[in-house]
Amino acid sequence: MSQTSTCTLWEEQRLSSQDKERKLKLSLETRVIEDVAVIRCKGRIAYGIEAAALSGEIAELAPQTRRVVIDLSGVEIDAAALGELGSVAVAAQGSGCSITLAAPGHFIRQLLELTKLTSVLELYPTLDAAILGFNGQAAEVASAEF
Repeated sequence: MSQTSTCTLWEEQRLSSQDKERKLKLSLETRVIEDVAVIRCKGRIAYGIEAAALSGEIAELAPQTRRVVIDLSGVEIDAAALGELGSVAVAAQGSGCSITLAAPGHFIRQLLELTKLTSVLELYPTLDAAILGFNGQAAEVASAEF
């Protein structure tokens, strides 16, 4: 292998690792819809800084609202971060704040069921169903949609 092709290969690998780093980032967007705080997550929730950022956002919202929906439609999550999510939900419930998850992908839903976090967190197939669920209008319908 020539030195030029080795440098080219190294540069391609470096660019590829930069792309992976971008995919690992998590962005959070919080807004209020019908008296429900909605946190839209995009990217990847991994144990560590991403999970801590989400926990911090929930901790900041909990004293201000009694209802929080976490929109998982745009994320990937690792199993360790699920544990963090469960801990945050239990702490929020202790202060009178309910946490609900909206639009988890198939893999995330399976992880939540396997880890028994579905006993702590309510799941809804869509953001609209989760918001309506807080008002008691869609709880039965939403669970049937899964």
